[in-house]
Formats: sequence, structure tokens, C-alpha cells
Amino acid sequence: MTISLSSYELELIKKELKREPKEEELKVIDALWSEHCSYKSSKVFLRSLPSEGPNVVMGIEDWQDAGAVDIGDGYAIVMKVESHNHPSAIDPFNGAATGVGGIIRDIISKGARPIALLDMIRVGSLRHERNRWLLKGIISGIGFYGNSIGVPVVGGELSFDDSYTDNPLVDVACVGIVRKDKIIPSVVKKPGLKLVLAGLTGIDGLGGASFASRKLSGEDEIGAVQIADPFAGKIILDVTLEIADKVEAIKDLGGGGLAVAVTEMANGLGAIVNLDKVPLRVKGMKPEDIIISETQERMLYAVKDENVKEVCKAFEYYEYPCAVIGEIIEEPKIKFLYEGKEVVSLPSSLLLSPPIYVWDMKENGEQKTGEKPNVRIEDAIRSIVTSEDLVSKEWAYSQFDYEVGTSTVIKPGEADSSLLLLPNGKFLAIKGDANPDLCVEDSYECGKAIFAEAYRNLATVGARGAAAVDHLQFGDPKKPKVYAKFVEAIRGISEAARFFNIPIVGGKVSFYNENSKGEPIKPTPLIVMAGLSDKPFRPSIEEGLDIVLIGITRDEMRASLFTKIFGQYGKLPKARLSEDLISSEIVIQGIHEGKITYAKDISKGGLIGALWSIITKGYSVSISTDVITTAEDIYSKLFSENGGRFIVLTNDSQFFTKLAEKKGTIARVVGKVTKGSGIYIDSDYYDLSKEIDIYNNYLEARL
Repeated sequence: MTISLSSYELELIKKELKREPKEEELKVIDALWSEHCSYKSSKVFLRSLPSEGPNVVMGIEDWQDAGAVDIGDGYAIVMKVESHNHPSAIDPFNGAATGVGGIIRDIISKGARPIALLDMIRVGSLRHERNRWLLKGIISGIGFYGNSIGVPVVGGELSFDDSYTDNPLVDVACVGIVRKDKIIPSVVKKPGLKLVLAGLTGIDGLGGASFASRKLSGEDEIGAVQIADPFAGKIILDVTLEIADKVEAIKDLGGGGLAVAVTEMANGLGAIVNLDKVPLRVKGMKPEDIIISETQERMLYAVKDENVKEVCKAFEYYEYPCAVIGEIIEEPKIKFLYEGKEVVSLPSSLLLSPPIYVWDMKENGEQKTGEKPNVRIEDAIRSIVTSEDLVSKEWAYSQFDYEVGTSTVIKPGEADSSLLLLPNGKFLAIKGDANPDLCVEDSYECGKAIFAEAYRNLATVGARGAAAVDHLQFGDPKKPKVYAKFVEAIRGISEAARFFNIPIVGGKVSFYNENSKGEPIKPTPLIVMAGLSDKPFRPSIEEGLDIVLIGITRDEMRASLFTKIFGQYGKLPKARLSEDLISSEIVIQGIHEGKITYAKDISKGGLIGALWSIITKGYSVSISTDVITTAEDIYSKLFSENGGRFIVLTNDSQFFTKLAEKKGTIARVVGKVTKGSGIYIDSDYYDLSKEIDIYNNYLEARL
């Protein structure tokens, strides 16, 4: 196993300890101080994110495994997002599957029942064989774990870009539901509690946190990847929820294994752990391997002495290993013993106080832009609608069980956001959004834009955003241009979150995402937002409905799908958050008053991309570009991806034109839903039946 501690950090450790650290101790510190666990290169800037609000029950607090938000009637939702990028690049099946397992354990560690999963996947173009192998393994892994454990995968993203060829991004988000007064902390506040470990410890996942905190080397690092066992995960899920009222704290054994779980749970107090008591899958494991193993399907509980027997008895029913391995102590030291000898003895303060870094930053400068291309509208439309990002993802989500639990109202592929029925009768909308192409150009504008897009996506099913989590995925933070992009993305996200008054209750940072040539992935911050609605909504499309365009279309073409295909030119889209809010409120009101049958925000592919979602459901559309007077260029009218806009289908268009005027924006009838399989633009008709076949069969044909 490779230690990722720098020479500077090694000197800090020696100075603090006033002695040479043992090898076992270095491995413990390496796990706690890894970028994956400590956020040492990001913590300074993450503090700027708004994490508080009147409904926040548990926000971004030290060592809490997930955030929680009050949704009324005594309930709270619990949210978390994680990634398994590096493991999925080595072993896509187990990397993706254990990502699902880990995020589910984060949710149940709060005493919450998981009710929905989202997966956001980015791989290189399917022109390359290895990317096809990666995608098939990733989808199989997610389906294997989610379907087996009984948590529906209700939505996500699947997109393609060559910058992810060697370093796929596999993000998984989970939402759970819990009674507000039953939320369990991840940390303890007093000594004397017993440490109870459920599950077997093996030799898989050794050094996983360190592995995730450095560049992929191209060498065989399969031992750092954990092995998935969803059937054991189901036992952990069911028993944890059964015993939640008998424990004082719960901690998932994820990155860093026992080293991190014990230290973070102790929360500045100390702990003594007897490694001989740890149930092992493999005989003869070295003590340091027991400490840092990241074997899945394990959970650590802090339990009062009088409740230990009852906790372990619940696991004994399933013949699942459960053992008292140690105790929380007042002395602020983390101690691991093996065969009666002290293998590790380190101050809690040292482990929980890694050095904090702020790396050099360098402005990326003005991105290159060229002349407006001379492309026929017909050719542009056909290229846009057959791009990998806009083809049907049914091949992927059909492999997931998205209806288990019977609370799914809107299924994958039906709308811009998922919608679930909650126990209190309200409806939960959830969506994840990123825009790497915009982030390459301007990560500050990108940070604002992706937050606004998530908000708009929830509006398309009648929900208002209530809470968010973020995941910030970048290359090597020591590279000044990469670090500048990271910092600017946080600035944009923070500004948008404050504007919409939506707290960010958790998140993750993933650095060192690079390809084999040392080139960073496109900067990929991700927002997962949850929102609430009192009204159920099921989208539907009918012939004869008016197509109303809400919002202002601008001549802002850079960073769009059009310019990705035909060459960058023109102005960069600027996030105008007030326009996103106003247009979203119009859509929400339209849904709640029964005036909308279908709503789609305008993003990837512009107006054509939004209309394509109607055409692929078996209809034609006719539109007039003359009424889109806010943009002068025909390419902008059809393909601009500037924010603040929706199309809605309605049989009462005057409702929207009047409401928009009242709220200070624009809503205009731009066309109608008709029969057929194409699009009428002004006086021209484009038959897209061949493109529909490509849309429906692209992934299966490639894979």
C-alpha cells in the first residue's frame, strides 16, 4: 500500500508526537489526512457554502454522515451524495456497486430508511471499447446492488465526454425518510460507551481512502477496491433501523475503515480498540490491515453497556457477526491493541487536525472562440438530436428497479425530475445536475447555472427546492488552473444557494481525476437538489396542445451542445438567477392550477433539445421562430442554452402570457403539438423518424 503523506506532513507528525511514528500509525494518519477524508485542500472554501436554515435539522457538521431537513408533520429527509470514481475506473462493477452500498449506509446511519437513489454517470465516448466496458460494468453494478437491497433508482444522468475516458465519474445520491426526533448522530459526546462492530473485515479495500486521494497510476490497484455484497447490506439496513433507538451513535465504515470511523465517532474524545475482537473474513490479517480495511457491509455503533446484548442479539438472528471491539474513553487518544500490545496510540487532536492547504491559483484566461459556423439548420438539428448526450437512456435505467417501495410517482425518462410520495402525503422531487462544458469556459457562471438548473428541474414537476448537496469533482488541486476553477465553482454555487435560500446540507470533494496523459477531467461540480410539493403531477402529451415558451432567449451560444459539435463562438451564457426564479414560479403555479400537462426546462440542446423530448414520445411539433424576438440569430433561437426558460404544454396559453407579464418576464405561444415524427420550423418540415430510431437504439447498438 502506498502512503500519500508528503515529506512536510511527515515532519509535522514527528514534531507533534516528539518521536518517530510506527508504520501502523502512519497508515492511520494517512487515512485520516487523505484528501478523501480530511478535505485539507478544500475546507477553507467549503466554509463559504450556506448550510443553515430554519428547516435544517442536521447540516454540514464535523463527521456527520449525512444532512437532514425538516419537511413537516414530524418528518425529516436525509440526503447524501458520494462518488466511487477511482474504484470504478479499476473495477467498474464493484466500484459502482459499493458506491451504492456506501451511500445507503450513510443514510441508515442517521436512523433513516432509504427511499430513493440517483446515479449520475459520466464516461468517455462509446466510440472507444474501454469506455463501453466501463459503462456496462458500472450499470450492472448499480443495478445489482440497488435491485438486491430494495431501494429504487429513480433517476440520474448519463453523459459522455472524452475527458472522462480514463477516469469515469460515478456519483450516487440517496434520500431517506425519518421521524425528526429519531435522527441518530454519528458522533458521541461522552465516554464510557461500548464500540460495537457488525460485519466481517477482510483484505479488500486496503488503503481505499489514500487511493481515492491521488492520481490513477495505471498500475494494478485492484486491492483498493471493495467487494459488494448487497445481501449482507440488506441485513445491515434492516437491523440498523431495528436497533436505532438502542444506540447512541452510528458510523458507516467507509473510507479509512476503522481508523476513520472510530476517530471521527470519538469526536475529540478517545477510544481503545482491541483488534483481536474484530470478526475477520480472512485469518492471519496484519493488525494495520484490520485497522484500515474498507471491507463493505460493516457498521460501527456506540452503545450503552446495558444495551449491548440486545443490539448483538438482533444480528445473531441473521447469523451476522457482531462484537464489542472497544470503548470510548475520556483520554483524547485513539489506541489500537493487538495481542495485548499497543499497535497505535495517537492523539485525537493530531488525527482530526490535518494541515489545511490553499494552493496557488491562476486564471484560466479567455477561452478561444471562433467565427459563427455556416451550418444548415437541418444538419444542425439532426446532429444535435443524435448526440450521445440526448439519446435514450432507457437501456440503463431499465436495468434498475425504480418502483420497489411503491412510492415512485414519476419514473425515469418521464420528466426532468423524479417525484415520490412521502409518508406525510407530500411529494418529494429530486434531481442532480452538472454542466462540464460550461465549467470549462467559466466555472463561476457554471456554479450558479447548475444550481439554477436543478431548481428549474424540480419546478417542472411542481416542486420548490428545499435542500441541496454538492459534489465537486476536479483534477489535481496543486495545478493552479484546476484549483482556480474549483474555487470559482464554489463561489458560484454559494451565490446561487443564498439567492434561492436553499441550504447545502452536505457534499463531497473529489480531486485527482485525470486521464492517463495527466490531463484533468472537465471540471464537474454537481448539485443534487430535493424539493417538496403538495400536489401530485403526472406529465402527459396530447395532440393540439399549445407549446408556450417561458423566459427570455438570448444570443449566448458558447458552451452549448451546438458549439461543442460545430465549434465555439459567441457570448457565454450568464446565469440570471432572478429569471430562473420567476419562470420557475410561473411553472409551479401552472402545475398547481392544472394548466400544464407537460413541462421541460431548456438546457442541453436549447429549444430543439427541449422539443426533442416531445418528438421522441411519438409526436411532431410545429414552431414559429418569428415570435422569439428576444434573440436575433436563428441558431440562438433554436440552440442557445441560456437559463431561465421552459417550454410548457397547455390548452390555456393566455394564463401564461398574462402571468408572465404580471411577473415581469415573457411567455409566448411558439407552436403546437401535432401528429407525426418530425418538426415544422416556420415553413420547413424535417422528418426525424430515422433520428428517433437512433435515439431509441443508440446505446444498445453501441454496447
